[in-house]
Amino acid sequence: MGMAKEWLSYQEQVSRLQERGLVVANADACERFLSEVSYYRFSGYFRYWQKDPMYGDDRFLEGVHVDVIEDVYRKEGEVADVVFAAIRRFEILLRTRFSYFYGERVGSGWNLVRGEGLASPSGIDRSDVGAHVLRDLNRSKEAFVGRYRDDREVDGHGVFTVDAYRDLPVWVAAEVLSFGVLSRCVEASVDSGVLNDIAGSINVSKSILPGQIKSLVYLRNRIAHHARIWNHSVLDAPALPGGRKARKRVEREYGKFDPRSVYCILVVLDVLLKRASLEGDWFCSEIVPRLADNRFLDRGIRYPRKYGEMDLS
Repeated sequence: MGMAKEWLSYQEQVSRLQERGLVVANADACERFLSEVSYYRFSGYFRYWQKDPMYGDDRFLEGVHVDVIEDVYRKEGEVADVVFAAIRRFEILLRTRFSYFYGERVGSGWNLVRGEGLASPSGIDRSDVGAHVLRDLNRSKEAFVGRYRDDREVDGHGVFTVDAYRDLPVWVAAEVLSFGVLSRCVEASVDSGVLNDIAGSINVSKSILPGQIKSLVYLRNRIAHHARIWNHSVLDAPALPGGRKARKRVEREYGKFDPRSVYCILVVLDVLLKRASLEGDWFCSEIVPRLADNRFLDRGIRYPRKYGEMDLS
């Protein structure tokens, strides 16, 4: 095993950065910044301005100022905040539409926790989705869930069973599901017609909506856990409306971007907000100005790159 990392005071952390060539005009301000975000978190950003951190050369490129890197971090936070708020609005709409159409098509009672109407040709197991719903309900401390929960219906380990929720309306259950479990429910409701109803209500193809929702869940969770979205490559990229044929049309409206970029998810989010009539110009009013304000942030959101590969001009 390697040696444990040496503990450094904030002042020593600033000195370490300066020793490696980072220009720090105001050491006190830099100390305050590191006391807010931590040296380790900040390293995920400043390594892009080091010579070869992957192979142990932690020296900074000539003339790099800490303010430049800090501004990327601050501006990324602004983008994350407005994205999180926008996803929240769509998530609430999705909960509403799912419970509405599920209640109409499948049943308004405890059908959901039993996994009824949740079967999919994509291989999602009905009982598996129902188990996720039950787990979320059991975790909930909300009084409005407890009102419908039968405390007598527990298994040998004291865990509430499906029977504990006989009187639970689907619209109550939908309120406490995690966004991830809600996403599973939507995807698994294709055979019941619920997915088709939801997609039709926001004018989106049912074939791509589940994947788009998954991408929003992914991005929402990264932001909620304060993970970096700048220069982050998305594993499961969402499909754009119209498929590959519409790529040029999308780029004319939104500009160019890598398909596995966070920017791609933002484009999808904007389309969903428009088609759901939640927003008309969210992207232009909230995202474009913030990216235009920092070229490095813009590049990292559109074209995620590894250390040493980013255009720093």
